Amino acid sequence: MRPRWINRLPLLFAVGLVVHMAFMVYAYAAGYFQRLESWVYDIDGTPDGLLVSASDNKIRLWQQRRCLKTLVSPQDVVRCLSLSTDGTLLASGAVDHSVLLWSVAQARPIWRLSEHHGIVTQVCISPDKQWLISQSMDSTLCIWQLPVVKLVKRLPTQNTGFSLSPSGQLAYCDRQANLVLLDLKTQAVLWRMPQIMGKPQFSPRGDQLAWIDTTSHCTVFTPRTHQRIVSFSLGKHTSRAIGFTPDSKQLLVAKWGGVIELWDWRKARRLTQFYAYVLASVEDLRFDALDRLQTAGNGSIKYWDVASQHLLFSIGDGAYRLALLNWLNSWLVLTLAVSYVVLGTANDPTYARYTILGILTLWSLGLLLLVDRVRSWRGSWALGGLWTMVGLTLLSFLLYFFSFVSLVSIPIGFYFGYVYLNRSPTSWSRSALPLLLLLASTFFVLSILDDVLYYIPFSGR
Repeated sequence: MRPRWINRLPLLFAVGLVVHMAFMVYAYAAGYFQRLESWVYDIDGTPDGLLVSASDNKIRLWQQRRCLKTLVSPQDVVRCLSLSTDGTLLASGAVDHSVLLWSVAQARPIWRLSEHHGIVTQVCISPDKQWLISQSMDSTLCIWQLPVVKLVKRLPTQNTGFSLSPSGQLAYCDRQANLVLLDLKTQAVLWRMPQIMGKPQFSPRGDQLAWIDTTSHCTVFTPRTHQRIVSFSLGKHTSRAIGFTPDSKQLLVAKWGGVIELWDWRKARRLTQFYAYVLASVEDLRFDALDRLQTAGNGSIKYWDVASQHLLFSIGDGAYRLALLNWLNSWLVLTLAVSYVVLGTANDPTYARYTILGILTLWSLGLLLLVDRVRSWRGSWALGGLWTMVGLTLLSFLLYFFSFVSLVSIPIGFYFGYVYLNRSPTSWSRSALPLLLLLASTFFVLSILDDVLYYIPFSGR
C-alpha cells in the first residue's frame, strides 16, 4: 500500500495545481485581478452595492470586488463623480472644467456641460434625479435641472465643497464664508449663518449638519432650527474627507497621512483612529448598504469594519492577484519536488511521469505533448537541450522585458531533465546544476508574473 500511496501523491498535488489554475482563470475573467494604474480620486455607490471610482480618465463600475465595466472618459482627469440612486445616471467632473452626464446602460456620455471655468471639484445627483449640482475652482456652484439639463442657478461660493440632504436641502459656503442652507425645489435660502470658511456634511437622515472649518474646528447644527448642538476642535492636519456613520452617532474625519479618526461628536471626544493609507491622503470615504466603510486613496478602494477598525478587503491594489500567484508558485514547486522524489524512490514512477508531463504541458501550452510523441530522440540530446533551455532562460532574464520566454523555456528544460534522468538514473549529479538553475528561475518567473499580467487587458478594463 505504501508504494502505491507514494506513487499517487504527485497526482494529488497536480490535481490541486490544476484546480488552482482553473480558479485563477475564473478570477481573471471575473475581473478580480484588476489593479488600478494610479490614484483613486473619488467613489460613489448605490444601495444595491454598485460602486463607481474615478482614476485618471477612467471610471470603473464595481460589484462585490468585480470590475463590471470601465468607462474611458474624453475628459482629461476625472476628479469627482456621482451616481444616481438607481444606478442609471452618472456625473463626472474633470480638470478640463467640464461636467459629463453619462448613461450607465449605454456606457457613454449623453450631455457635456461647460459652464465652469476651473477644475470641477465636486458633483452630485440628487436622490430624486431632479437636480445636478457641480462646484468648481472658479468659485461657483451650478444647479442644473434634470432631465432637461438646464442651468437654473449659478451661485458664488468658496470652493470648500457642498452637501445635499435626502430632503433636497443644499448646504455650502458662500463668498463671505457664511454657511448657507438652500432649498432646491424653491431655490430659496432657508438660513444663512456667519462661520469661518469650511466644509458642510449632512448626516444620513439629514437631521444633523456638521461644519468643519479651515482651522480644524467642528460645529454640528440642527438644520431645521439652525441651532448649534456642539462645537469642538479636531486637532491639526484635518483633510476634506469627512462623514457620519450610518447611525449618525459618530463622525469620521480623515487626517493627512492616511489616518481616519472616529469621534463621538455629542461628547466631543475622539474614540479611536487607524491608518487607512500609509503616508497617503484619504481622498473620499462613504458607507455602503452593509454599513461597511469604503475609502479611496492610493491606487485602491478599501472596505473596513469601523467597529473593529479591521480591513475586510481591498480592490484595485492587485493583492488578490498577488495572493493567487504566490499560492500558484508554492503549488508548482511542491508538485515538481514531490514528483522528482517519487520518480527516484517509488517502485513504479508512472504517476510521477504523468504528473510531470501534465504540469509541463500546462506551462508550455501543449508543446510538451508534441515533444513526448517524438520517440526517436536519444538520451544524449536531453542534457544538451537542458543546458540550451538554461541559456535561453538566463538570456531572457538579462533582457528582462522578454522574460516571458522563460514561461516556455523552463517547462521544456524540466522535460529535458526528466528525459535525461529517466534514461540515465545513475547520472543525477551531471544534471543537478542545470536543474537547480531552472528551479531558481521558476521562482523568478513566477515573481514577475504579476508585472506580466498587468499589461494584459482585463475584462472590464
